[in-house]
Amino acid sequence: MPPQKVVQQTPETAVITAKIEDLRKFITLIGKDSRFAAGLWVGFVKGLAIGIFVSLLLVGLKLMV
Repeated sequence: MPPQKVVQQTPETAVITAKIEDLRKFITLIGKDSRFAAGLWVGFVKGLAIGIFVSLLLVGLKLMV
């Protein structure tokens, strides 16, 4: 089995590679934060809608009785 070739990076390519990886991590974090915020907002709106519906239903039942 021949020895594996070692690829060395120059300082410039190491900096560029690190910046690219850093950007990928930031983009992933932004996506996770956006998804979390969207989920919170949908939960708030859904809870508000259910609350209003139940309140109107109970008020309607009370007025009928």
